[in-house]
Amino acid sequence: MNQVKAPSRQVQTRGMAGPTERCWLFDTLAVTLTRVEVRPMTQDFGGSLYASPALSLEPAVCRIDLLESAPGAADRMHWHPTMTGGEPGDRTFEPAMPTGPTAWLAEQLHDVDAVLTRSGMPNVDRHWDAMSAIRASAKEIVDAARDGLLWSSEPWPDVTHDERGMALGGS
Repeated sequence: MNQVKAPSRQVQTRGMAGPTERCWLFDTLAVTLTRVEVRPMTQDFGGSLYASPALSLEPAVCRIDLLESAPGAADRMHWHPTMTGGEPGDRTFEPAMPTGPTAWLAEQLHDVDAVLTRSGMPNVDRHWDAMSAIRASAKEIVDAARDGLLWSSEPWPDVTHDERGMALGGS
């Protein structure tokens, strides 16, 4: 029987006004959140008993974009079920995403083995422990995504733009 393991590490950074990035690291997989991505992960425990392990995140195999063109619009939400070398494949627009993005995300995290199989990831079964841990951590990941959506739905600041249309900062 496989034992469900809690995430081994969690990293969070904050942007200028709110949460921007989080990362849950499992045995052989990681879930990152700015855009929700599932990534293979390797750990190298080389060296002495006292050496810190080297952790390496590989390019994402799928990505969920909970994007909006304006606060609360939910009009650009889509996902990339396949990615090659970190490059996104075709966009897939799911009708349930804009009407219930966190519920849709929770479904994907609870069915992560099907998500990884659909992505074309080889040897999905070798990630059984990590997939079990992702399912066990789904509520925490979804809560963080919900917090990000709430933060991004606050009124956006007025900004000035340069000649290319890039934001220069608050005005």
